[in-house]
Amino acid sequence: MSTATALVKKLALEQRQDILCEINSHIFEALQQQLPPQLIQNALPSQLQEILDKLGLPQTFIKEMILSTSIAPSIESPRKSVSLLRVPIMLTQGIVNMIYYIIYTLMLIAVFLVVAKFIDPHGVGFFYAPNKFFIFGKLILQHEEALRYEQLGNYFIPAFLFIISGLYYSSTLILKLKKSIHHKL
Repeated sequence: MSTATALVKKLALEQRQDILCEINSHIFEALQQQLPPQLIQNALPSQLQEILDKLGLPQTFIKEMILSTSIAPSIESPRKSVSLLRVPIMLTQGIVNMIYYIIYTLMLIAVFLVVAKFIDPHGVGFFYAPNKFFIFGKLILQHEEALRYEQLGNYFIPAFLFIISGLYYSSTLILKLKKSIHHKL
C-alpha cells in the first residue's frame, strides 16, 4: 500500500482516494472469497501476500486502473492544455513586469529631479527654446540663455510631485494586475 500511495501522490486528493479505496476493495473482496466474513480480520500474511501477487506489480495495476477509469482524461489532457494556456499568461506577465519596472524607474528619476531642484534651483528644470535646445534635468554648463528658457520655474517641484504620485498609483495598479495574473496561473 505504501508503494501504491507513493505512485498516486501526484494525483488530486479525490483521485488518490478513489484508487486507494479501489485497491482496498479488491483486497477485501478477495479475502471474502477465501474466508468467512467473521474471520476476515484474522487473515494470515500469506493470504494477503497471495492476493497481492495476483494483483501484480503496483506500477502495472495502478497504471491500468488509471487508464480504465474516468480519471485518465483528467490526468493526461490538462497537461497539454495548461502548457498552451500558460504561454499567453506568461507573456502577459512579462509585459506587465516590464511596464512596472519602467514606471518604477521613471518614479525614481522624478524623485531624484525633485531633490536635485532643492540642491540646485537654477541648474535643474525643464529648459526649452524652439529650434535651439531641449534640456530636461540638470544643466551641465549654466548658460544665461538657457536659464531664461526654464519653462516650469517654481512649478517644477509641484508638477513632479504630481507626476510621482501618478506613477505611484500606476505602479500600484500594475502590482494588482500582476497579482491577478499570478492567481490565474
